[in-house]
Amino acid sequence: MTIRSSHLAQGAGIAPETPGSTGTPPAEALAPPMERPFDTRPVGDLVGRPDLSEETVLKAIAERLAFDGRTGPEPQVVIEAARLGKRKALAFLRKLVLPPPRGSLAMPVQPILREHLTQGTDGSH
Repeated sequence: MTIRSSHLAQGAGIAPETPGSTGTPPAEALAPPMERPFDTRPVGDLVGRPDLSEETVLKAIAERLAFDGRTGPEPQVVIEAARLGKRKALAFLRKLVLPPPRGSLAMPVQPILREHLTQGTDGSH
């Protein structure tokens, strides 16, 4: 049993070539592109810093674009592309220089002296 190349092409979603054709499939044979979900998280979450405001991230994007010597795109366009899941935009966001966290750090209270030293010596130490 032999399988023609036209059957293989149809199975792969490609229109078979006919004499005189250019090898490009007709528009109706092309599958619609897969739509990526739009990420609606706050901009700070996109860069892994939920404490940052959108203005702070936009400023960091503008600074990075200027540092790289780029004239475009606008910072808002970079965020929209990242929300659409565009790889270049997501990689660009990972390279941003972001300000340090401003929130206070939760530190447990630690005694400076050992308890047995503050109660006096009983000869054990």
